[in-house]
Amino acid sequence: MLVNNAGMRLYQTVVDASEESWDAILAVNVKGYAFCAKAAIPMMRQGGGGSIVNVASIRAIVAGGNMVQYDTTKAAVTGLSRAMALDHAVDGVRVNAVCPGPIFTRFRERRAVAAGKTPEQFQAKFGRGTMLKRPGTPAEVAACIQCLASSESSYVTGTCLFVDGGHVSI
Repeated sequence: MLVNNAGMRLYQTVVDASEESWDAILAVNVKGYAFCAKAAIPMMRQGGGGSIVNVASIRAIVAGGNMVQYDTTKAAVTGLSRAMALDHAVDGVRVNAVCPGPIFTRFRERRAVAAGKTPEQFQAKFGRGTMLKRPGTPAEVAACIQCLASSESSYVTGTCLFVDGGHVSI
């Protein structure tokens, strides 16, 4: 099993983004996933198969504003996942993506403090745009990753699971 979960964000428009910043974000958010998979797939093939779960984002299909590079790379992760699923199904390797929405992480907690708010005050507004009217938790995302990585999802490959409280369906 391989779980690719890395990412960096840059807050720029396409006009402001430099070639160097594009190279940096592509290296982490896309190429890092591809090269980890490149190393893992031969071992999975030798072992009779396996599972890869790539962590993308709802930003793969919903623009965040002022994050053109992040949004682009997360869309690339979903495309990478589908392409690898097709290429390596014959090897018994399943590949899926998880696309979290508003998740209250330590990053968000630090942003709340920096904005002069308590975590509870921040959470009251963060995630309000979802059907469930709240942010998700890292444990809720991890449970979905665990399910996709397990044999319980043996007939699931090439899919993107949105863990977003229904955000993208509104």
